[in-house]
Amino acid sequence: MKTTLLSIILLVFKLKLFACTIVSGVDTKGQTWVMNNEDFFHTYSNYVNVYPATKTSLGYITLTYGSPESGIQGGVNEAGLFFDINALPPQTYKLSVGRKPYSGSMLDYLLQHCKSVPQFLKLWETQYMPEMNGIQIHLADKNGNLAIITPDTIVISKKHLTSTNFNVCEANPDKRVCWRYPIAENIISENGISQKSLVKIADATSWKEFTTTLYTNIHNLTTGDIWFYLAEDYGNPWRTNISKLLKGGKQSILLASMFPKNKSLKLNMLIETGGKSDDIQTFLEKSKLSNTQKESVLRLSFLDNFFIEKDFNKAALLFPEWEKYSHLNKRLDSIEMKSTKAQYLATIGNNKKAVDELKSIKKPTSRSEELLRNLTDSEDYNTTIKLEGFKDAKVVLIEFKGDYNLFRFLRSTPEGWIMKIKSSRKELKYCFYVDGKRIVDSSQPIIAKQETVKGDYADFNIRKL
Repeated sequence: MKTTLLSIILLVFKLKLFACTIVSGVDTKGQTWVMNNEDFFHTYSNYVNVYPATKTSLGYITLTYGSPESGIQGGVNEAGLFFDINALPPQTYKLSVGRKPYSGSMLDYLLQHCKSVPQFLKLWETQYMPEMNGIQIHLADKNGNLAIITPDTIVISKKHLTSTNFNVCEANPDKRVCWRYPIAENIISENGISQKSLVKIADATSWKEFTTTLYTNIHNLTTGDIWFYLAEDYGNPWRTNISKLLKGGKQSILLASMFPKNKSLKLNMLIETGGKSDDIQTFLEKSKLSNTQKESVLRLSFLDNFFIEKDFNKAALLFPEWEKYSHLNKRLDSIEMKSTKAQYLATIGNNKKAVDELKSIKKPTSRSEELLRNLTDSEDYNTTIKLEGFKDAKVVLIEFKGDYNLFRFLRSTPEGWIMKIKSSRKELKYCFYVDGKRIVDSSQPIIAKQETVKGDYADFNIRKL
């Protein structure tokens, strides 16, 4: 098992994404429930990884993004002990004072050896988990023990706990800012803790914009039952049980494979098999979806193909259709919509319209201004990146590791392709896309096996600044 927590947290906050709404609580029958919304760039490549018990380990499952080998997002073991993680802005790590750093992965130890929250918290009396100044860990067990470990302290409850992306120990109400937190608390106040109320919370706090809720997992820790929901669809769960999963042996299950009726997946399959614009329109007409649901399906498919898969031809089919319905989604940021449209236009070679779109933004952001400078070749730069050859290419762009929803575009010159950029980083890791095909330049320094936005691993070029 591998937990790349620090890299995940840095990516989350650099891109202003907010991962996870987590709720735990005990119902009127004494059963313990937990709910987690996993929020990130939209992709259908999410995995449920099953590890049966051994002579030295409890059986457990983990959830990963992009590939089975990527950083663990959360997990639960056969003893009914659950954890998931909220990203936080950088914090002062007060819990590390007077304790020794734990050698190895504390979260591995939790899943493999701990049967209760108190047993795991016992470790924290003398040890701490390194690299935790930007996260908090939400814990629950089948006996109704609930806790959140923050960089400041440990919160314990026997009723319910809600965590999003502020430090739950923050005393200043002005710093406890998250639109999802009061929604979750109000639903619990009105409906209590149950599978039904947790679905209601999951739907109400789902992002449904450029950041999306990839999946929701709801657990009855007392019985071991699990409900998974995919891609903003809260009407069609995959229901399973941890005992059933463990009996199936060690395996990694592509979560999307358990949702054959999911409309956004069906749309992706249509395009994958050669569907064109007319086919998309026919699909939408026959789908019996509301216009709001059509916006969701089109947005999810576009975001996956554009920012994750980098299949710009497929994305070019989807964006015009999505744009027709985008006004129905009041959560979409208008500036980000224009910036995304500009990137889409640039990927199909229409730089003039892309520039016009960016210039029409009345209150530009630093990101929209950076893209405009890139497309107009007006960057006040401190380094230049070149790619020789590919004279017949139509579009060449660059993706920097850590900047996964902002492409930069190279311009064609007699010597090849070139881009100027100003960066305060000490090093840049990047790859090129030449007419949609990923390229690493063998004439430039290369760093191998780096985690990508998809959660898999690939080579990148690297430049020291």
